[in-house]
Amino acid sequence: MTVYLENNSLALDFSSLLSNTLISSGLEKLFGIAFVFTVETGFIPISLTKHFDSINSNIQLAKMINSLPLNSFWNQNNNIFTSQLVMSNQLCHLTGVPNGDSLIITLSHSNVSKCFLLENNNCNSEISIFSNLSIQFKNVVSFPIKCAILENTVGQYPCLYGIPEELIIIIITKLDPSDLYVLMRCCKKMYNLVVNNNSLWKKLVNEELKKVTNIQRNQIEHTITDWRNYYFELKRERSGRKKITIIRL
Repeated sequence: MTVYLENNSLALDFSSLLSNTLISSGLEKLFGIAFVFTVETGFIPISLTKHFDSINSNIQLAKMINSLPLNSFWNQNNNIFTSQLVMSNQLCHLTGVPNGDSLIITLSHSNVSKCFLLENNNCNSEISIFSNLSIQFKNVVSFPIKCAILENTVGQYPCLYGIPEELIIIIITKLDPSDLYVLMRCCKKMYNLVVNNNSLWKKLVNEELKKVTNIQRNQIEHTITDWRNYYFELKRERSGRKKITIIRL
């Protein structure tokens, strides 16, 4: 069984990694899903720490895990699953405890721990289900622990970096253009998330074209590929500003 997830959700390599978990059944499958979501957040299996020392190259980490049996990264004892992971050189423990047909997932570091109930009936192969489940799990479990660790080791709370990228994209779609410009100046990551979000710029263009007839709008949609550039051209035309042409002599 293969699960294909959209680009703004899990990366293709994590989609493949998640597909490998679905080969398993029962509680092992549930723990495997939680393991994938945790690793995607940047936690490194302790057995790979000698070969991988970056929390930023999650795609590379997924490829390394894909080359090994997935269940080699955790231990199972009487249906209780445990795995040791590292974040910023700090040891963390991922634990799955049976609760009927479900699994109580706990990610802990030092005296901080977060729990999540992973249910069998919520873990089918539909794209939207796994996308939503990924957001919920990371928002409740893996990112809060990651934030706590980075706050202690780096000395600064990671702010927007502390929430899933999927949620940042949702927030971006709710902002006004003036707020987007402010966000783009925050850091390189926020700039890239805004600039490369073609659907966001298409939405802004459509808002500018509210007075245009549906026929004209449909014609535009078939001809535009770079919605961001078209948005700025449209804003410039509607404001009456002329396009500046630089002539090099």
